[in-house]
Amino acid sequence: MAIVLHNQSLLDFAIQHTGSAHNAFEIAMANNISITDQLTAGSELVIPDSIVNDVGVKNYYQSKSIQPATDITQNGESEETPEGISIWILNQNFIVQ
Repeated sequence: MAIVLHNQSLLDFAIQHTGSAHNAFEIAMANNISITDQLTAGSELVIPDSIVNDVGVKNYYQSKSIQPATDITQNGESEETPEGISIWILNQNFIVQ
């Protein structure tokens, strides 16, 4: 078992703990989750014994203290304001001169 870090996706978790993103599929199956599920920081995931580790990558990440956390979170607000003729309102934000 290993602990999920803040903003880690299943791919990040698999790379950090096994050295290969391919192992995300087996980890997902072993934990009865989808590969696209958002993980909860602090939760523990089972890493099956049948997984083949890429020792070189795993050791490199450990020696450099690399802890990938690339999950994208959304706060519900769009940073972009929609633009275009289908959005504009005459005499409000689209002035006819």
